[in-house]
Amino acid sequence: MKNFIRISTALGLSLTLTACVGGSEVPTKGRMIDQVHPPASYPQVSTTQAQLSPANNNISGILRAPDITAYPQGIVDRLLATWTGPRPEARVWLVPENAFTSDVSVGGAIFLNTGLIQYFHNNRDIQKEDALAFVLAHELSHILLGHTAAQRSNKATKNYAFSAMKWGTVIGRAAAGAGAAGSAGTALLSSMGAKIFTDTAIFPSWSRGQEEEADALAIDLMARAGYSISAASDVMDVLVSEDEQDEQKEATQEKTGGKSFTQDNFTLKANADDAIGGALVDGLNTVAQQHPHSKERRSALAAYLRQAYPVRTHVTLSRAPLQAWVNSRPVITLLSQIDLLDKASDAVTSKQWSDAKQFLSRIGRPVNNSEYYAFLAYETAAATGQKQLAVRILSAAAQRDDVTFQIATEWGMQLSAAGRTENAEKYMATEQEAMGNTGFLPYRISNALKGKDSITAAKLMAQCAASGEDALENQCAAAGKNQ
Repeated sequence: MKNFIRISTALGLSLTLTACVGGSEVPTKGRMIDQVHPPASYPQVSTTQAQLSPANNNISGILRAPDITAYPQGIVDRLLATWTGPRPEARVWLVPENAFTSDVSVGGAIFLNTGLIQYFHNNRDIQKEDALAFVLAHELSHILLGHTAAQRSNKATKNYAFSAMKWGTVIGRAAAGAGAAGSAGTALLSSMGAKIFTDTAIFPSWSRGQEEEADALAIDLMARAGYSISAASDVMDVLVSEDEQDEQKEATQEKTGGKSFTQDNFTLKANADDAIGGALVDGLNTVAQQHPHSKERRSALAAYLRQAYPVRTHVTLSRAPLQAWVNSRPVITLLSQIDLLDKASDAVTSKQWSDAKQFLSRIGRPVNNSEYYAFLAYETAAATGQKQLAVRILSAAAQRDDVTFQIATEWGMQLSAAGRTENAEKYMATEQEAMGNTGFLPYRISNALKGKDSITAAKLMAQCAASGEDALENQCAAAGKNQ
């Protein structure tokens, strides 16, 4: 399974974004929790699909395991009990991914990667409830501060940024001669505006200000709930180590594959003989180094702890509850099954279908009840000639409220291939609305043209054009040409 890195960009130009709701920022005097202005209410979502976004936009989806999530959910409830403002519906979900990360949705879902649980299981030094409390408090703080709502409103500007970056690169490469490389690249970078580039909704998912605000409020929530705030430093040390490993991998890849700059689904590559592209990539990566890497977050958190908690009440670290959790039968079973799921995923990717079937057959609950398992089982059944079984697996997975984008689009196109284009359009339109994912549009266009419904196809093409998403427009255009 892959570590999906969600990184975004924003161009300066004449655009400005709101980093957070309520004008909150990390105070230089006093505590964050005493100075923050929470919103009057928090976003309410009408569907499970909306609550689970963005996790359900990834092939891995989420994992239902209430006997495992009950423990971290209890920590979230304890932290939330100290909050004096309106309280959102914050629910913990598991994500079958290997990275030591967590995430949060606009609808108040807190996602814990199974890789994070694996790390807690494997490393005794960090096995304390206080450390997990900081992870959860940080994600909860993004919700409490209104960051998740602001992030949704920033999406259009980020999409515009991708398009502008593309056309800026085209313009730059049109300038002839190596002498123009420096000036063209510099001019484009200057137009972006470094301050807005680094202070708005960018790397990764959150801006520097938002991450530091969430860290500070997390400390305050922990202190009020009776947790040891010193445990936050342990978590930051792990994140720093993860960053350093990623940097080493990137350096190795650059030596073999050339320079590149990647944000979300946008990748800008520069060949060795492309002076203008190389200048642009260098500039973008220089700015990218200013994003809130864990080292910077750790320094900012240390500064906040010094000023807000110069004298700390002694709190005994709580090790036993977390150690009991990570060594419990449900968690041990989960981690062993995730390992098998990982192997099954690799086998499917390499088309080793016999191995894939073997690994999948050894996986039980809760993992075999996940959308990711269903997708791998569907792929395996379809590739080995078990067409009826493949359709049954896909149909059942497509009707679930935790359906992933990959399952939903695959089912829509299966309906379309069977000549049920009206059913396909109705299903995909419903899921697009529920998930808030415009990625369905190319599939719906293809389906409409297959059904000779040129009016619907034209309407959907218009939606693509109005989206401001350059990559989506290209996908829609390709869908229109392939019919």
